[in-house]
Amino acid sequence: MSNDRILTHLGDLSIADFLRDYWQQKPLLIRQGLPDIPQIDPDELGGYALEEGVESRLIVEKPKAKQPLQSAWKMRHGPFEEDVFSSLPSKHWTLLVQAVNQLHPDLDALLRRFRFIPNWRVDDLMVSYAVDQGGVGPHFDYYDVFLLQASGKRLWKIGQTCDSNSSLRTDTPCKILTEFDTTEEWVVEPGDILYLPPRVAHWGIAQGECVTYSVGFRAPSHAEILLDCSQEIASTLTEDQRFSDPGREPAANPGLITQADLGAIKSLLQEMLADDERIFDWFGRFMTQPRRESLQYEVEESNLTLSPGTRAAYRQVNATTAVLYINGEQHTCSLRLAEAICSGAPASPTTAEEDALIDHFIDEGYLQ
Repeated sequence: MSNDRILTHLGDLSIADFLRDYWQQKPLLIRQGLPDIPQIDPDELGGYALEEGVESRLIVEKPKAKQPLQSAWKMRHGPFEEDVFSSLPSKHWTLLVQAVNQLHPDLDALLRRFRFIPNWRVDDLMVSYAVDQGGVGPHFDYYDVFLLQASGKRLWKIGQTCDSNSSLRTDTPCKILTEFDTTEEWVVEPGDILYLPPRVAHWGIAQGECVTYSVGFRAPSHAEILLDCSQEIASTLTEDQRFSDPGREPAANPGLITQADLGAIKSLLQEMLADDERIFDWFGRFMTQPRRESLQYEVEESNLTLSPGTRAAYRQVNATTAVLYINGEQHTCSLRLAEAICSGAPASPTTAEEDALIDHFIDEGYLQ
């Protein structure tokens, strides 16, 4: 298995300097950032796309040579039949497979190297295989991404900063931009890493056959956070808890909502958010909730470790106790056990309660 120590540098750039100067700020190309990058055979990747439960997409472009932004794009979702690949053209198509870290031990180890960002922010490792001129078109994402070139070459065009008002094509399910203003271009080779912050337009085009790994991060929208948190808080409230306004002055204008009224509502909302423990626990469950079905490869080690795809985080209660959040569940345990599980270290229970907890995690597939 590949070395899965957490990265301390991206090329010659320290992680601390990267986070200070680039993370969520501006793109960065790191030549030979990971020269020992593990490989996956394209046939093996294609085999994953045939399996039930594996999230995969096939994107085919019908190009317009003089108007590339007007190309026709088609997308199909897996699982696919085995003969689908033999019917494809020799150029202009891409296979994308999500969460390959849950299927391939070397790529799971590779994803673990990016844990200089907390577990609850890391999403998965997607693999794309493209034939010559293949790609997914000009687009942008709402999350940070590291694009690791595993084999072959790819031309990356970097464009404008986008937002929800940026115009997208309406004639394709692919989220293709209608406009693209190239600001930089790079041809990447095996071992190179391209980091892109959220909302930066980019367009990758394979130069011959190539394989690219995409390390993505979770970035829930403010709307998702507010909706889920408010539902969590609302579930703990009773019918007896109502708006009240004792000591009210006589209304000079019966239609007027006053600043005092607004202040009362804001105080009520702030009171609901004032319980740090409750917000901690909601956030831990929210950010460790799996977004897709768990897939697991066979593990050869004899130690009890976190299963690929399991999401785990914790908060420290005191010097010896923690609350562990694992795949949307919440459990109190020793700080030692929570740290071991979240770091992927061998987990060894020391009490009957922890032994029962470990048995539950094994039964659920969180540990193996």
